[in-house]
Amino acid sequence: MEEYLDIVDENGNLTGEKELRRVVHAKGLWHWVVHIYFFRTKGDFIEILVHLRSKFKDLDPNKWDTRFGGHVDSKKSIEEAIIKEIKEETGLSINLKDLLKGKAEKYDGEKNKEFISVYYYNFLGNKEELSFDDGEVQEVKWMNENEIIDSMKNNPKIWTMGNDDLMKIIRELKSLL
Repeated sequence: MEEYLDIVDENGNLTGEKELRRVVHAKGLWHWVVHIYFFRTKGDFIEILVHLRSKFKDLDPNKWDTRFGGHVDSKKSIEEAIIKEIKEETGLSINLKDLLKGKAEKYDGEKNKEFISVYYYNFLGNKEELSFDDGEVQEVKWMNENEIIDSMKNNPKIWTMGNDDLMKIIRELKSLL
């Protein structure tokens, strides 16, 4: 079943229109997404749970990603999307009060135009507690911030984001801790 997304204007305001996800991406229409970063602290370092995206994803297949998340379905709230995406992508049922709220971002890509609600989750469990039954994740592993930065510098094509974006996320997360 294809998902419908609410269309927003260039300021993030609902237009009252909705469209199929594939059409939203094909036409480059503005929409809302959520990104949730799973992290933990180890000594002086922040570790982020990174995952290898499925080879079947329409955007960035077979690339490492630092965040979980997805689209905010039509008529749903950001909070509902967070709970749904974390459950679908990791098998966890979380409480919203356990999240740190980051700043919303605007991404104006060539075809993908998104308003991104960013959240951080201090995951204290083991990665073995997670389940990846939706076919979107091939593998997960913990990497500290320096390991991710080095990997992005040495192999930028295997990542969904660049060093500058990661550094912005790390700075924001540290400011929230």
